[in-house]
Parts: sequence; structure tokens; C-alpha cells
Amino acid sequence: MYQTVVGLEVHIHLNTKTKAFCGCRAEFGDEPNTNVCPVCLGYPGVLPVLNQEALVQAYLVAKALRCELSPRTLFDRKNYFYPDMPKNYQITQFHDPVGRNGSVDFLSPDGTVKTVRIHDVHLEEDAGKMIHAGDMSLCDYNRAGYSLLEVVTEPDLTSGEDTEAFLQSFQRLVRYLGVSDGNMEEGSMKCDTNVSIRKAGEPLGTKVEVKNLNSTRFIKKAVEFETKRQATALDGNRTIVQETRLWNENRDVTESMRTKEGSLDYRYFPEPDLPPFVPDKAFLQAIDGRLVELPLARRTRLLTAFQLSKEQADFVTESRFLADFFETATGTGGTGPAAGQAIANWLMGDVQKELNHFGLTLEASPLTATRLAQLQALLDSGRIHIKIAKQLLVAIFEEDKDPERLLKEKGWEAITTEEQLSPILDQVFAQHPAVVEAIRAGDVRQKGYLVGQVMQATGGRATPGLVNSLLAKKL
Repeated sequence: MYQTVVGLEVHIHLNTKTKAFCGCRAEFGDEPNTNVCPVCLGYPGVLPVLNQEALVQAYLVAKALRCELSPRTLFDRKNYFYPDMPKNYQITQFHDPVGRNGSVDFLSPDGTVKTVRIHDVHLEEDAGKMIHAGDMSLCDYNRAGYSLLEVVTEPDLTSGEDTEAFLQSFQRLVRYLGVSDGNMEEGSMKCDTNVSIRKAGEPLGTKVEVKNLNSTRFIKKAVEFETKRQATALDGNRTIVQETRLWNENRDVTESMRTKEGSLDYRYFPEPDLPPFVPDKAFLQAIDGRLVELPLARRTRLLTAFQLSKEQADFVTESRFLADFFETATGTGGTGPAAGQAIANWLMGDVQKELNHFGLTLEASPLTATRLAQLQALLDSGRIHIKIAKQLLVAIFEEDKDPERLLKEKGWEAITTEEQLSPILDQVFAQHPAVVEAIRAGDVRQKGYLVGQVMQATGGRATPGLVNSLLAKKL
């Protein structure tokens, strides 16, 4: 029986307005080769200038990953020839990255919290994009020079499922920090996956690097495929070759690409055009000031504070905006488990339904946390019942008004007293004497018909519990 061993090299585009070493715009989706200059195109004699915000964000991620922050960080040249790197070298960090020896927790699919050690966090520049069209290849250098942060883990993951869960957790972490949108489809987050297998108690096996993975689901599949492929090879007394393989998403298999390079092949040496960076006390204090409560810690706190279900806790902490929205709504509308569970149910159910119906995101919708809290407060006070509450929610999306104002304008306030409801029941009894007599004679099935007539006569404003109790009394 073989054990799967997985280590990751995760790359994220940092949220900087300009590139890492020049002033060109860092914007996805622009026309090819419009955001370029002599620096990012590697013209002779040009000099790079470090983007300060990129360095701040790099240290912020390293801090969040509990790394030892470098007191003196350097840049290096990684030499290789490929058309998407016009300088024929990449500015990166090899000898002195921004952070080392960290760790991060994630929630495994089996419900346990697991820890992955972080080898290092380093800042570098991205390469351009190759577009292969028939018998020719095109180069778009807009992306060349983007601020790219690489996080290298230790080989601590042991399954495709855990690998997927870790990457989803890491994606939420960088979004909470505001340093990247982590969008794998647009290339804002990429991952090279190193997979090996071994028998229990044996040293690490020969690793294979898998590239071309643009979703966590494909990464999970690639790990599972490589585990089976390598096990079959070893069982057949064949040697595992250290190589780079590509993921073929059409066939769900990995395919050999090239023999894996080692660090000596890249001839790393210190970047002569960039001096070392030594963070001072003010810089490190600024990093501390930008730290936020991370997703897993927030999930644990909200789960306990509001006695949420695991599904509710997962949902409301999926994004920092949603978690802030939830906490604002519960803080405005009342505290305690009941308030939290009610708001979570709204967000998971009817709010999600209306967002889908109107084609909106919560951030761009008329529903604010305060309005949702007001809606729940009206429900808790008994001034409306759940059917009216749902009508008010739709009206908020349609008219962009507070629920209190909508309630007055539409006259939807609930009928909650016998004095209000009794005359309406008398009127319904007078209109349907045969039904009343049938019920009194024992045909209780027709009672629902009378309830429906009362609700219709009140425009749905009558509280169902009051209707049923008063109807029984009058019958």
C-alpha cells in the first residue's frame, strides 16, 4: 500500500496597479501587448524599480502564513530561455525570500483541521502569455512583469481531496487579505503540483511536477491519477522519472512534457540592479496593521458564538465581504444564536434566490446588512409574518428602499389582534354559510378553504396562527 505525498508551488498575482519592476498597468483582459515598456520587454540598458506595494503584500502574506520574516531580502536572476520571458531571465528570490519556515491550517474534508508547513514565500515577476495558433505561436507580453508571489509548501499533503481543500482554503485567505482575487480561470492563481508515492516508513519517492492546472478540481484529479500511475509503474518494477508533466483535461490524464530541471540549471545569481531591502520598524508595524482575522479562525469563532451549523458557518465565511455583512446584520438586529441562525438562513436561502433572479452579487445589490437586520427585526416583533417578509425582500431588490418604508407604503403590516381580524372572519362566514355549516357538521377538510378565504381577504396580512385559533373559536 502506497502513501501519496504532495507538495505545492502556488503562485498568485498580487493586487498592484502596476507591474513588479516598471510602471506598466497590471490589468487582465487588455488588448495584447498594450501594457509594455522597455523594462518589461527586456531592452538593453534599462533598470528595474521595485514596486513597494508588491513588497508590502508579499510580507503580509508571509506574516499571515506564520513565516519567519526576512530581516534582509534580496532578488536573484533565474536564467532560462523561453519566448514568454523577453529578458531571458526572471527576477525572483532564491537565496533570501521574504519569509521562511511558516505554517497554515486548513479544514480537511474529513472535518479535521490539518497543518501544512510553508517552506518559503518569495516575490518574483510573471512571464508573458504564449498563444498557440495552428503552426505558429504568438506572444502577449502584457502579463510579463506582473507582481507574482510564490508560496512553496513542504510535502505535507497526502491525498487529492486534501490538496483541493488546502488550495480552496488558501484562495480564501489571500482574498481575505485583499492581496489577490485568486481567480484560477484568469490565471491570477496558479499551482504546480509535486506528487510522489512511498510505502509507510520509507523515504520520499521520486517526485513528478504537474503543470497546466487551472482549477482545484483538476488538481485533485491529477494527484489521484499520478498516484495510480506511479503505483502501477513501481509494481511493474519500472523507475519513476523526475520530470514535468502536463494535465490533459480532455482525457483526465497527465502527459510527459520535459525532464525536470534542478536549481543548478537556472544558474541563480544576485540581481545586480536591485539593492537588498531591509524592513524597518515602521514597515513591519504597517504589515501588522493590515492583518485581518483569517477565514478558518473566523469560521471557528462564528460557529461557536452563534451556534451555527457547519454548512451555515462555511457559507457566511466564504468571503470577507459576506462575513462582514453577516456580522453587521447580527450586530444591528440583535445578538445571540437565534439572530445569527436567522440571518444565516436568509443569506443561504431567499437572499441567494433573489440575487440569482436579478443577476446580482450581494456587493452590488440594494440589500444592505442594515436592511436585512431591519427585515428580521420586523419579523421578530410580530409586525409581519414570514410570507410578508419574503415579499418585502423582493420589494427591496425591486425598489431599493428600506423595509420600514416599504411596509408603510404598501400597507403590508400584519394583522395581529382579534379586534382587527374578527370582522373579516364574520364577513367570510357570511359569504360562505354552506361551508361553515359543513365544517360544523364534521367536514373538517373544508376548514382550509375558509383559511384561504381569510388570507385572501386580508391580502395575506393575517398571521396564520391567529387565523386558525380565531376560526376555531368562532366555529
